[in-house]
Amino acid sequence: MSEYADHGPSSPSRPRPAVSGPSATTSVFFGGVLAAGLGLGAFAMIVLALWIISPYPDGGPASALRVAADLWLLAHGADLVRIDSLSGDPVPIGLTPLLLALVPCTLLYRAARHALEPPEGAPPDAPGPAPRTAFTAMLGGYLLVALAASAYAWDAPVRPSPLSVLLCLPLVAGAFVAAGIWTAAGRPGLPAPSLVRRAVPEGVRCWFTGAHLAEVVRAAAAATAVLLGGGALLVAVSLALHAGVAEEAFAQLSPRWSGRVAIGLLSAALLPNAMIWAVAYGLGSGFTVGADSVVAPLTAVPRPPALPRFPLLAALPSPGEAGPLVLVGAAVLVGAAGIAVAFAAVPRPGDADSASGSAPSPSLPGWLDAAVTAALGALLCGVVMTVLGYAASGPLGNGALADFGPRWWRTGASAAACTVAVGLPGAMLVRWRLGVAVRGAREERTRLTGWRSGGELLGLAVAPPPSTTPASPAPPEAMTGGTTDATPTRPPSPTLPTPPPQPDPQPQPTPRSTPRPPPPRSPDRPPPGPGGGRSRRGSGSPRAARPYRRRRAWRTNRRRCR
Repeated sequence: MSEYADHGPSSPSRPRPAVSGPSATTSVFFGGVLAAGLGLGAFAMIVLALWIISPYPDGGPASALRVAADLWLLAHGADLVRIDSLSGDPVPIGLTPLLLALVPCTLLYRAARHALEPPEGAPPDAPGPAPRTAFTAMLGGYLLVALAASAYAWDAPVRPSPLSVLLCLPLVAGAFVAAGIWTAAGRPGLPAPSLVRRAVPEGVRCWFTGAHLAEVVRAAAAATAVLLGGGALLVAVSLALHAGVAEEAFAQLSPRWSGRVAIGLLSAALLPNAMIWAVAYGLGSGFTVGADSVVAPLTAVPRPPALPRFPLLAALPSPGEAGPLVLVGAAVLVGAAGIAVAFAAVPRPGDADSASGSAPSPSLPGWLDAAVTAALGALLCGVVMTVLGYAASGPLGNGALADFGPRWWRTGASAAACTVAVGLPGAMLVRWRLGVAVRGAREERTRLTGWRSGGELLGLAVAPPPSTTPASPAPPEAMTGGTTDATPTRPPSPTLPTPPPQPDPQPQPTPRSTPRPPPPRSPDRPPPGPGGGRSRRGSGSPRAARPYRRRRAWRTNRRRCR
């Protein structure tokens, strides 16, 4: 029986199950835990270093670690509450330093980009987890660490607000996990719901396809980058103009170098917030520094209340007292954002770059395409500035310090309105200018083609049009000067000098061709008419002589050219 079992036909083996089961999900879960742990570790290292160099620390390393947990939660947008204030009332702290938020968000996004890969040790062709499974697993691991950090920091004098942690942290973490998994999946398009397909007409939905959305995102990104760059320039100019006041505030806060290091790090973490505040100031909507005050270039409001001695707050401009230089800077900021939208909405047509192998740029868009792309790009820029304005503002205390930063809805509306007002006419102007250039180039090509065709009809030597195809690289044999194998080649034999040609003592006359006699006429054929048959089209001898005359004329012309 074993003989038949050993030598019988083998049954087909069942394929092994994919590795996308518990092992892949567990790997993604621990990826979220690792991303949260790395962020917490980075904050803990900075806080412990400051605690070590401090000459008079208020507590032990446990207090420093609780401060690190508070800062990590604050970087996700969660509010903190201080319970040991002088008045006894809890003091909210909700202004998020955006540079601190860059650390955990970047770690989470990079971890989510690798969430769809198979786990370590799996076959290379093994599928990874499904996108929804990966999203749930990674977000669950990240939130588990966040819950542990919140529980650890609950006994500190500055503790996280439970409601804020439950609302903000899952929202921020989920957004970056979804962005990373969407990038890992190849940025697929999102299908529109059936309700949207029924409510929105086809002519409107066609503007939200992949190609149009890429153009809109490019225009919005260009405008947002210009606005943030202009805001950074305004912050630098304001700090330069108020350098003395800022330096005095920096020195009064802490006389020791360890405290000044901490103040410098906090000021650097708040620089992105100051950039967004400067953008709101340049757009005209301004920002508030507490007690219903508005700091704007053209707004006359009561002066802001007494603010803490902080370098960035000491460099604030006076409300309603903008000089000509400030107004010109604000106008340049708005104009630059609109021009960026205009140029990004109307790409220049051209061919592909042969060196980089990039795809050819799109053709010149129509007038309606340019207008809609510029308008949607400006609106998307307004949405982005709304989100950034909300993230850069928050409370720093009670009373006069209960509201700090720009009004997020005013900032977004101002950004959208200014970029539309400048970008839409600018896009039309760029479209007209590129259209004129394209028509001129087309007419030039048509004129050159006409001249070339006319020259060819007249028998003139016309140079061929210049080829736009790059020359192919030389083969390895031509570059190395021989064969590419290791076989030694025979050295070339020396060439003997060639004697100069001797002149012919008696030039030979050029032979002339003897005219060929006409073919005999058939007896059945009628005689040629008067004039040798040249008036009749059906005669034989004149027609037979025409090729001979042509050959003779061609030879004569060739002899003359020689």
